[in-house]
Order: sequence, then structure tokens, then C-alpha cells
Amino acid sequence: MKLNSPRFGAWFSTFAYLIVASIKIIIALQTTSVALLADGLNNLTDIVTSVALIIGLYIAKKKRDDNHPYGHLRAENVASLLASFVIAMIGFQILMDTIRSIINNDYATPDPLATWLAFGSGAFMFIVYYINRKIASNTDSQGLKAIAKDNFSDALVSIGTGIGILGAQFDLPWLDPLTGVVIGLVILWAAWEIFEETSLILTDGINPDEIKKYKKTISAIDEVKNIKDLKARTSGSQVMIDVIITLHPNLTVKEVDDIVIKIKKLVEEKHNGVVTSVETQMADTFKF
Repeated sequence: MKLNSPRFGAWFSTFAYLIVASIKIIIALQTTSVALLADGLNNLTDIVTSVALIIGLYIAKKKRDDNHPYGHLRAENVASLLASFVIAMIGFQILMDTIRSIINNDYATPDPLATWLAFGSGAFMFIVYYINRKIASNTDSQGLKAIAKDNFSDALVSIGTGIGILGAQFDLPWLDPLTGVVIGLVILWAAWEIFEETSLILTDGINPDEIKKYKKTISAIDEVKNIKDLKARTSGSQVMIDVIITLHPNLTVKEVDDIVIKIKKLVEEKHNGVVTSVETQMADTFKF
């Protein structure tokens, strides 16, 4: 497994979350910190996301077969969709438990150790975020980009948890469970974002701004007189483009072939290699 690969980033994130989640939950139970416990459970949901990506990447590498003539690339997206439901359930449970603590006035002043653990965890997750963001940028992995974004939000959540627990040290014990409520809401929001983005991909949707970028790139080629139509869809972390262009009618077959190669190469280089195929037609009548 290469160090600069989405699989490495996913495994690295999984072990990082496993370590911080275990420590947080153990210390939270010892220090009676509702916020730190919620933060630890939040990290457990992130393990679900990372494992889902690992499974999805493994299945996506399988070759095409009779049932999957387009390959298994979308296994990564299906895994993310399932993970969003699991994350939502955990977030809802955390939210209900912390709200119940507030209603019942079940407050406790956590040990200062919980404060330092939360701040230390936040700093550690910022490091994890930086590493995964760099790998995701180099490989253009949509799944790892989502995980890196999750790493960043988790770092902020941990810092917020530390502030909430610190406030509880100064005769504000309600700040600890209130922070737990905020964490529950953050988890639910993260689940919704994953669900929304993955649903768009699985229904062949794509951001219109991305279409504009591809059109701008192809239009910059001198031989392309007009882009009659351009469609794009995402499978896994790969974007596939179908484009119909208008070329000069006096071009030879060799010249047309050269333009096709030029379009494919330019689009893939310009957009970090996310475009895996470009199909073109000569106006409305000739397809190659």
C-alpha cells in the first residue's frame, strides 16, 4: 500500500480515530464528562466513515463483470451512503442522551484531565487533517476529501469540547452537557452532508460549476469551434465526460484524431486527471 494513496489515508484516519476515541471514552467515564464522552462517540462514527471508504475502495478496484459492465467504481459512494445512516443514528443517540441530562439537571464537574485531553485531541486531529488533505489533493479522491473535511471538523469539535469542559470548571457545569448537544448536532449535520453529496453522485448529478470548468477548458482549444453538448457524471472518485463538439468540415481523419487526443490530454491534465474519457462527435453526424 503506497503512502500517498487514498487507502493509506483511510487506514491512517481509522487508526487515529480508534486511538483518540478509546482514550476519550475511557477518560470520560472516569472524569464524568458528558461532552468528552460525546466527542469520543463522535470519533467512533468517523471510524465507520473510514472503514466504509476502505471497503468501497477495495470493491471499486474489482474488474468489470457481466453484472457490472461499467465496473465497480460506485461501491465507494454506496459505502459512504450507508455510513451516513450509521453516523446519523449515533448522532441522534448522543443528542437525546445529552438533552436528557440537561432536563434532569444531571450535571457534574469533570476532572481537569478531560480538558487537556480534549485540547490535545484537537491538535492531533489537525495533523491528521493536514496529511489526509494533502493525499486527497494529490490523488483527487472524493472519499478521502470527505474524510479530510471530517478530520478538520472533528479537530474543531474537540477544541470546542475542551472549552466547554473548561467552562464547567468555573461553576458552569451545564456547559459540559450543552457542549454534548452541540456535538450531537454537528454529527447529524455531517451525516446529512455525506448523504446529500453521495445521493447526488448516485443519481448521476454533478455540480454545474464543474461542467462550466470542463467547457471552458475544451473551448480554449483553437480547433474547437463550438461545444454543442457536454455531460459529466461521477463514479467513485472519477469523473467521466461525454462531449459533442463542432469542428471545421475540411479536417482530415488524422487531424480529427489528433484533436480528440489533445482534448483528452488537456482536460485530464487541467483537472488533475479526474476525467477518464472524452467522447466527441463531429457536429451532429459523425461520431468517433
